[in-house]
Amino acid sequence: MTQDSEAHELSFQPKLFTNATQKKTVTISELYKQLKKLSKELNSLEQETVDTQTLDAVTRQLLAPSLLKHKEAGVVSYVSCCIADILRLYAPEAPYSDSEIKTIFNVFIDQLQLLGDQNNQFFPLREYLLTSLATVRTPALVAMLPDSEQIVSRFFTVLFGVVKPDQPHNIQMQILDVLQQLLEEPKSVPQDVIDVILLQFTKKRQQDNPATHQLASDLANATADILQKYIYQYFNDVIVSASQLRADQLRGEGEATGQHRERTAVMSSSLDDLRSAHYLILELNKSAPGTLLNVIPQLEEELCVEDVEIRILATGVLGEMFAEKGFTLAKRYETTWKTWKGRRADTSPLVRVQWVEHAVSLYQHQPQLSRELNDFVVEKLSDVDEKVRQTACRSLGVLEMTQAVQGAIGEGVIEALSERCKDRRSHVRSEAIVSLAAMYSQIYEELEGGNVAARAKWGDIPSRIFVLRYINDPDIDSKVESILSGAILNFTKIKDDRSRCQRLLFVFSSLTPKARNGFFSYMRRQRDAIRLTDTYLDLCERQCSGTLDEAGGVVDQQIRLLIVKISSLFSEKPKVESALTQLAGLHDAEVYKGLRQTMDPSNDVKSVRKHQKSSLKRLSSLAPNLLETTAPIWKCVGLTTINRGLVPHLIEYMSSGVTGSGSDTQLASAAETVLGYITNVFPEMLCSSSDALFDVAELRVDETVVTEDRLALMVRFAKAVPKSVPKSSELESQLSTFVRTGSLRQAKYSAYLLTQMEGAGPQCSILTGDMVDNLDNRHLERRSPSFAALSRFARYAPTAFSMYAERVSQYLLQSVLLDSPSRQDMDDDAADGQDMDTGDGSEWVSRDSLDENGLVKVYSVKILTNWLAGMERQMLTRDNVQMVLGTLRQLVRNGGEMQQDQKTSAVHRNHLLLTAGSCMLKLASFVHFEKMLNIADMLSLALLVQAPCYEVRSAFLLKKLVPALVARRIHVRYIPAVFLVAYDVEPALRDNVRHVVEQHLSQFRPTPGSPSVVEDSLCRFLYILAHHPDWDDAQPVATLEVFAPYIEFYIGCVCMAQNVSLLFCNAGEIKAYRNRPVADGINKQAVSNEAFTRRLYVLSELAQYLLREKSISSNWPVNVYPGKLALPADIFEPLTEADRASVPREPFLDPEFVSRRAKAPAAARAGANKRTRPKTAAAPVPVAAAVVAAGDKPKRQRSHSGNGSRTVTRLKGKEPATMDDESDAEDVDMSSVAETSDEE
Repeated sequence: MTQDSEAHELSFQPKLFTNATQKKTVTISELYKQLKKLSKELNSLEQETVDTQTLDAVTRQLLAPSLLKHKEAGVVSYVSCCIADILRLYAPEAPYSDSEIKTIFNVFIDQLQLLGDQNNQFFPLREYLLTSLATVRTPALVAMLPDSEQIVSRFFTVLFGVVKPDQPHNIQMQILDVLQQLLEEPKSVPQDVIDVILLQFTKKRQQDNPATHQLASDLANATADILQKYIYQYFNDVIVSASQLRADQLRGEGEATGQHRERTAVMSSSLDDLRSAHYLILELNKSAPGTLLNVIPQLEEELCVEDVEIRILATGVLGEMFAEKGFTLAKRYETTWKTWKGRRADTSPLVRVQWVEHAVSLYQHQPQLSRELNDFVVEKLSDVDEKVRQTACRSLGVLEMTQAVQGAIGEGVIEALSERCKDRRSHVRSEAIVSLAAMYSQIYEELEGGNVAARAKWGDIPSRIFVLRYINDPDIDSKVESILSGAILNFTKIKDDRSRCQRLLFVFSSLTPKARNGFFSYMRRQRDAIRLTDTYLDLCERQCSGTLDEAGGVVDQQIRLLIVKISSLFSEKPKVESALTQLAGLHDAEVYKGLRQTMDPSNDVKSVRKHQKSSLKRLSSLAPNLLETTAPIWKCVGLTTINRGLVPHLIEYMSSGVTGSGSDTQLASAAETVLGYITNVFPEMLCSSSDALFDVAELRVDETVVTEDRLALMVRFAKAVPKSVPKSSELESQLSTFVRTGSLRQAKYSAYLLTQMEGAGPQCSILTGDMVDNLDNRHLERRSPSFAALSRFARYAPTAFSMYAERVSQYLLQSVLLDSPSRQDMDDDAADGQDMDTGDGSEWVSRDSLDENGLVKVYSVKILTNWLAGMERQMLTRDNVQMVLGTLRQLVRNGGEMQQDQKTSAVHRNHLLLTAGSCMLKLASFVHFEKMLNIADMLSLALLVQAPCYEVRSAFLLKKLVPALVARRIHVRYIPAVFLVAYDVEPALRDNVRHVVEQHLSQFRPTPGSPSVVEDSLCRFLYILAHHPDWDDAQPVATLEVFAPYIEFYIGCVCMAQNVSLLFCNAGEIKAYRNRPVADGINKQAVSNEAFTRRLYVLSELAQYLLREKSISSNWPVNVYPGKLALPADIFEPLTEADRASVPREPFLDPEFVSRRAKAPAAARAGANKRTRPKTAAAPVPVAAAVVAAGDKPKRQRSHSGNGSRTVTRLKGKEPATMDDESDAEDVDMSSVAETSDEE
């Protein structure tokens, strides 16, 4: 107080006690009156002007125990407020001793403890006390006490205990102020205080009372510089203590059982302590990171300790700390960041799991950091431990694909994640597929919106997923099917058919050719499952109705076989097999009917789902345990992805592309392709939209290609659904116009559609007559469209064609096929730019690019073939059949030439060779024609697989021979021909053959339990090799080295541990037969039947030698086959007893070959198909195997009929086909071969 200021005295001297001993107070009412008046006057006094001497009496009275411990809570509250004011007025000194101050603050704390009750009448007094403590900074007095720790600890315990979420904000701020003073004023902070503060960051306290957590966060941030060392010390004590305890226990190996249990309990307890401590570190990092200045280096040290559990904790904690938004921890602690990144290579997979999970999360939370980790994430996606790979895949799948995340994820990560879809572990594959699909689903809107960068980076995800079909793994297939209608197409959320169609087309238009094959293959897989399930349901329903009681055993066996086939399509085969068995035993027609309706192509999505729901409800009442196990079946056969409801919109999109551009044209092209697939696989879906499909207005557009594509789709539908072409004079007129004046494809397709239109027979006759009259009219600009249309009339309108058949066949044979081109014709073609022999070495052009003369010749062969195919058997004459078959034989055996001296261009020869071979296969699909094709024809067709031109052998093998074999349209005697690709320089051809043999042909068995058709084909294959023109009896060892790779390729495709004994005995059985004497039509040099027989015996021993070699390397036993073997009678003749006795007993296999092969390393034997071999004498057609010198690149040279080269030649400039990128479009998914058209 200054000298000039006026002193204010305490005017009121309260009478609080009844006597001087101060042990008894006045009455309660009087006491309240006195204290209230005193409190009011003390509150009004100012520290700067008060005369503290007038306060002495009251100061001492208020310390009386009778007041501080009064039974009335209100009395103590008033006394506390009065003391607080006295401390304010005496500040900065206190009129009390240390012991008295300690007593006072204990009373204060007791009053503050009652702040939680805001409804109490004395709550304002306690609030006043708190305000006074906060504003006057009275807690500073506590710091001066010699033993203040207990009071400070009580303050923290009580004040954190009274904080509530519904408390007024000003009270919480005052509590914060008081606690902050208690941390700032003392020289040290009690450990109990640190414990109380950290307690508020535990998960339970955060959930129970968020207000205390917020108070602790605010306090820690305000006093971070003070708390740093104490928090560090706390965590250091906990972590070091627990770590040391774990280390001690880890060293205690080999203890008794009781001690071991105790050690385990200690280890578990110490680990819990460590986890709690690390959790607190995480919470502090979120709320008060400034307090962890010294803790982070400690975590860095933990990353390198020996204890795996501690490394796991430290890796996880630091990973989450690095991911915290707004906190650039990695930049502040660069050494810690570097050390943490190094944990990706930790010896423990558990640490690596923890690391990759948090590393991937940085894409979401700290994209600027995650860019440093792209290479490391790629590395972990290929980690040796499957759990690390799985975690990496799963972590990528849960990311929210914001723009920042999309930019942060590198293309290498996407590529590595795609590779994991083919991981050897199913759970890793599953996570990878789901993650890729989830990413695509989130980014789809940007892709659809035309984001160029997004499309470049993410647009190929569906392609990456659908190419997985080529792996042919049921587990992968099931997973892809499950996400197809989900994340990829999003059909589970899109309800209207038009939006579903648009998404389907957008996804499909982005697919690569190989991915499109994969997409269609998944749909065909569904079709196959539907067909099997339909047959299964048919048997179940008939069994349920009781119509098959007399043959119940047979039906049960058929059902079991179907169950095995159906279950093989699913990853969990035993569960599905058991479920189908139980389902068959239900004998419930309602469930069977519902399942059938879900896979009915004529139902829309709503109907399918309705039947699914009702049937599953019925099933749950009969057998609840079957709901889960049969779920994959209902999902697989339910037509909810490709559905009838899409068809009208697909037709609309296809039509809209005529006048559209850009994306409209792209979607229109996709719609056309998808519609074509639906027509092949589920043609019933188009029935309700046939009027729109056959809309004449769509055929009157000016775009030729558009009308051709529309006509092609009509043809597909007409083939799939008989009598589906509507009778319409307008449509008939338009089709007739195309036949007369349209392009080749327009004429060809229109002719077929007219043959399928009811009542259009007279028009077909008129058109046929017009075209026949103009066959030799060389003044026409183009004759090929008429020839193409005539080939359709010959096949599908035989009545109309039969009137002109003799005239046409003679003209085609004499004037087209046998007629050499005149000099004038060659000059005219050259003038028109149609000379196919340009001298640049070209051997092939596409059919669309073939010149007019070439097209006329090709369709002449088709007309002759279709004439036979369309004619009824009883109408056939031997002369006609022999004329056509003779023409085809000449073309096939002479390499596309009718006469050896005819000067046909190489391009024409190759097209005629392919067409003739294809036509022979077509005729072979008719039983009566197959009987007329001899062994020579079979051998000639087999050697087409080794045609010099790549396009010829590839198209013949993949588009003609293999589809016909898989669809069982031709005899099994043509199967061995596929193994002649062993020497082909194109890996794609060999891979396709291997696929079709393993996945399709090996499944065909004449009767259950009998050898498969490919197992039985070994003898026929050896027969073909014995008659192969490359066989040179003069060079036995060299010949064996050339022919061994053929058999090795066969063994690689067919041989297994289960059938090696059968194949071995099959090969040995040949020695009980001789070659049946027939003209092979291939070997023009005279070869005796005995020579052919000896070749068979050599090949028999060679096959056995190679089979034994394979069994030894694979550790397979070769036992005596118990079954009875019989070789095909058309090519083998059994030996008589006398003949058998005359067979030499010495080995037929040259010992020098055996010696060489035994000395050669295994790798050299595996690459035997790359050895060079001597050229043999010239054959009429260069059909021998391709032999490429080891290390040499196959040459692309021009081939001429009759040359001596045995090297397969290909189109100049064409790169070898591979299994990657664009060339995969040439690959054939063999699950679709049954639908392959034979009309092109």
